[in-house]
Amino acid sequence: MYFHIYNYMKIIIEVTECNIKKEIMELLWALEHDRLRRERVFKDRLNPLAVSDAHLLTYYRFPRNDIQWLCESLGAHISRHTNRSHSVPVATQVLVALRFYASGSFQSVIGDSVGISQSSVSRIINAVTDAIFNIAQRDIKMPRRREEIQKIKQNFFAVCGFPNVLGAIDCTHIPIKAPRQEHLYLNRKRVHSLNVQVVSDARSRILSFSAKFPGSVHDSYIWNDSILRRHFQEQQFGHSYLLGDSGYPLETCLMTPLAETRTATEVRYNSSHARTRAVIEQTFGMLKSRFRCLHKSGGALQYTPEKCASIVACCMLLYNICVKRGIPFQDILENDDPPEEAVMNFIPERSAQQERVALINGSF
Repeated sequence: MYFHIYNYMKIIIEVTECNIKKEIMELLWALEHDRLRRERVFKDRLNPLAVSDAHLLTYYRFPRNDIQWLCESLGAHISRHTNRSHSVPVATQVLVALRFYASGSFQSVIGDSVGISQSSVSRIINAVTDAIFNIAQRDIKMPRRREEIQKIKQNFFAVCGFPNVLGAIDCTHIPIKAPRQEHLYLNRKRVHSLNVQVVSDARSRILSFSAKFPGSVHDSYIWNDSILRRHFQEQQFGHSYLLGDSGYPLETCLMTPLAETRTATEVRYNSSHARTRAVIEQTFGMLKSRFRCLHKSGGALQYTPEKCASIVACCMLLYNICVKRGIPFQDILENDDPPEEAVMNFIPERSAQQERVALINGSF
């Protein structure tokens, strides 16, 4: 085709004026060197929701209706304002982020699955993570209404008869790539991680979290530094307990197991404590199973610690949505965190000891 145009324009040059000849000569040069601007070709992206619910649950952890709800909730925050007509649709952005959270795969692999570049995947994950993180900061919170507090206590009591429990508390390690101050992020397994404190209710819903501490920090330090501890000390939740393992100090608001049992009531206390507190271990298992980017099987999060903390918060909010909506998931992994070392050289306050003795004698 270019050959015929070229010959035709050479004939025109012979019969045109000089000023027109110059323009035609430039056009001929462009044709000879294949420099003409070509129309941009956009890859035809398939409809990301045109698959079965089983496929969506397996690869994105949500069925179609819930993904559409997420798109509507996040659309105003992640839709791209551009004069072009080929911006990445909101549904594609949401699914790209969900695929990353669910698998922890490399960005290039996720991009290939929907026909977009690795750089676009990176921008999408950042945008969706920022949008969900803002919602997580608002929606993941301890109960304040008396009716809600009482309902949570009733659910915990139904597990094994432990009274006045508002939450089970523990920390979990999230693998991350080595940051600049890598020695601070090395945990007891010599793996770089964030140590994330979480409180869950009896239905495995996450009520509170803190994801700002490196893996080398002990669980008890995170608790001592937390705003949540001050709220309990101020009795903002009434007469309520958190249940923690031996990695936490005994406090009037934080019940830990007895190191030794001498009476039948103490044995019953420890048994009830262990069975009731087990909900937090189950929560970690289900959270990391649904969102493998948080589990060691998904590798390590390849971001700064601050961005990793945002991703953790996003996964927790999405996990809570799954729990609230009863979204099924079968492939549950065991919690990959070993028990934290017991608090050593820590003498609990007399009031905390008296509180636990009164609880044991009065309820077990």
